[in-house]
Amino acid sequence: MDNDFVIYDFYDQMRKHQTLLAFQGVVSQDLLSRLASSLKRKSSQEDPNIGRKIFAIFIELSQNVSLHSIEKSYSIKEDKPIGVGYLLVSEADDHFLISSSNLIENSVLDHVMERCQYINSLDDDELKKYYKEQRRAPQRANKPGANIGLIDMVRKSNNPLIGEAYPHPDYPSQSFLTITVRLDK
Repeated sequence: MDNDFVIYDFYDQMRKHQTLLAFQGVVSQDLLSRLASSLKRKSSQEDPNIGRKIFAIFIELSQNVSLHSIEKSYSIKEDKPIGVGYLLVSEADDHFLISSSNLIENSVLDHVMERCQYINSLDDDELKKYYKEQRRAPQRANKPGANIGLIDMVRKSNNPLIGEAYPHPDYPSQSFLTITVRLDK
């Protein structure tokens, strides 16, 4: 840790943004189930319906980090490389923000950003139709999942995806991809 890191500043930022959960590291299935259970308990106390939506969106974002981050660490327990990234859930007076961030190759980044923009451009009926089309589509070669996670998060939140990219300072072919979903209370 650098000398310029001030733990109180970090604590103060977390407190000001009412952070319910913050994690940086390997997003394994074991860790994911523990974090998700804790988050579900915290977020379901006031409104179980909101708690279920936060839980579902958190799982989708976590799976994206686990499967698609190019920064990997080998898990002995799962016997495979697992993605490394950041997960954050915070609360404001009228909404929650659920975010993930991970390293991604720039060659993939443009596709993800275009996909977010396309999904954000669809109205409810178009989104429902696109969701069904993607569910029925054949499995993509060498790609895990049904390719419906981003669509499902927009359907659950009724808000657009917020995709942001930050170039890696040392590796010009890589960027940090951050996806944030706002869930209104």
